[in-house]
Amino acid sequence: MQVFKQVSYVQILKGWQTYVFPVSGGFLRYKLLTTSQELEEAKERCHLEGWKIIDATRLVKQLNKISR
Repeated sequence: MQVFKQVSYVQILKGWQTYVFPVSGGFLRYKLLTTSQELEEAKERCHLEGWKIIDATRLVKQLNKISR
Protein backbone atom coordinates (compact mmCIF):
# COMPACT_ATOMS: atom_id res chain seq x y z
CA MET A 1 0.00 0.00 0.00
CA GLN A 2 1.28 3.45 -0.89
CA VAL A 3 0.84 6.26 1.63
CA PHE A 4 1.33 9.99 1.44
CA LYS A 5 4.36 11.16 3.39
CA GLN A 6 2.12 12.63 6.07
CA VAL A 7 1.38 11.66 9.65
CA SER A 8 -1.20 13.28 11.90
CA TYR A 9 -1.50 12.81 15.63
CA VAL A 10 -4.26 13.51 18.13
CA GLN A 11 -3.84 13.74 21.88
CA ILE A 12 -6.12 11.32 23.73
CA LEU A 13 -6.32 10.15 27.35
CA LYS A 14 -3.74 7.39 26.86
CA GLY A 15 -1.22 9.48 24.88
CA TRP A 16 -1.15 10.39 21.19
CA GLN A 17 -2.79 8.37 18.42
CA THR A 18 -1.05 8.60 15.06
CA TYR A 19 -2.63 8.24 11.62
CA VAL A 20 -1.23 7.74 8.11
CA PHE A 21 -2.98 8.55 4.85
CA PRO A 22 -3.09 6.04 1.96
CA VAL A 23 -2.90 7.41 -1.57
CA SER A 24 -6.23 5.68 -2.24
CA GLY A 25 -7.94 7.98 0.30
CA GLY A 26 -9.09 7.91 3.90
CA PHE A 27 -6.78 7.32 6.85
CA LEU A 28 -5.42 4.45 8.89
CA ARG A 29 -4.83 4.41 12.63
CA TYR A 30 -1.12 3.74 12.93
CA LYS A 31 0.42 3.73 16.40
CA LEU A 32 -0.38 4.83 19.95
CA LEU A 33 2.45 6.82 21.52
CA THR A 34 2.14 6.73 25.31
CA THR A 35 4.85 9.20 26.37
CA SER A 36 5.87 12.67 25.25
CA GLN A 37 9.37 11.28 24.63
CA GLU A 38 7.94 8.77 22.13
CA LEU A 39 6.05 11.59 20.42
CA GLU A 40 9.15 13.79 20.15
CA GLU A 41 11.21 10.88 18.76
CA ALA A 42 8.50 10.11 16.19
CA LYS A 43 8.32 13.77 15.15
CA GLU A 44 12.10 13.87 14.73
CA ARG A 45 12.13 10.65 12.65
CA CYS A 46 9.36 12.01 10.42
CA HIS A 47 11.26 15.26 9.94
CA LEU A 48 14.49 13.41 9.05
CA GLU A 49 12.64 11.23 6.51
CA GLY A 50 10.92 14.22 4.90
CA TRP A 51 7.44 13.36 6.16
CA LYS A 52 4.94 16.08 7.05
CA ILE A 53 3.66 15.74 10.64
CA ILE A 54 0.54 17.51 11.84
CA ASP A 55 -0.90 17.98 15.33
CA ALA A 56 -4.63 17.55 14.65
CA THR A 57 -5.71 17.72 18.30
CA ARG A 58 -7.16 21.24 18.16
CA LEU A 59 -9.03 20.58 14.92
CA VAL A 60 -10.55 17.36 16.25
CA LYS A 61 -11.67 19.12 19.46
CA GLN A 62 -13.34 21.87 17.42
CA LEU A 63 -15.11 19.35 15.19
CA ASN A 64 -16.29 17.40 18.23
CA LYS A 65 -17.77 20.58 19.74
CA ILE A 66 -19.68 21.31 16.53
CA SER A 67 -21.07 17.79 16.24
CA ARG A 68 -22.53 17.70 19.77
